Amino acid sequence: MAIPPPPEAAEWGALDGPAKRARLLAVSHLVFARDGLEAPMPALAAAAGIGVGSLYRQFPSKRELLAALVIERLREVTADVEAALAGSTGAWAALKAFLWEHSERSIGDGVLAEAIAATQVDPQVKRARACLNGALERLLDAARRDGDAREDATVLDLRLVFAAARAAEGVEPGAWRRALELGIDSLSRRGQPSG
Repeated sequence: MAIPPPPEAAEWGALDGPAKRARLLAVSHLVFARDGLEAPMPALAAAAGIGVGSLYRQFPSKRELLAALVIERLREVTADVEAALAGSTGAWAALKAFLWEHSERSIGDGVLAEAIAATQVDPQVKRARACLNGALERLLDAARRDGDAREDATVLDLRLVFAAARAAEGVEPGAWRRALELGIDSLSRRGQPSG
């Protein structure tokens, strides 16, 4: 199945650098979703309707392309966390809403999970992940200060909740929702162990 560029897409030569990069990232995500991370660079270029040289000018290697996909997504998630923090719903409600929205979006995105695993040692990916972790820590800290989140809850716990939800989806379609509900309950102050 070919992945054509969107009908409203401008000709490649008319695009500036950031627009070319954005188009390549969008098309690459679709190709990786269809063919896996093993999809060769020529297939990515063909799906974008460009020559291989044009792809390599934007991304000199597949590793750099994967890292760019991951960094873009981590920045989007960081912005979502910052927006949740700035909201007026209260930290615990914002944290729960973020967990649900992020899970809903990411459960079916195996490409991103694979790409994160493949690029976790990349210095730029590490920096983007550190920014996300910092934002998550601020949101979690606000929920702890409000008395709604467990005192011992950590960002690692949030990652474990996401991992459990993803794993539950493999057990039974839709089971991620129950796993996430249980995970959120385990983060709440009322889930705090008594001893």
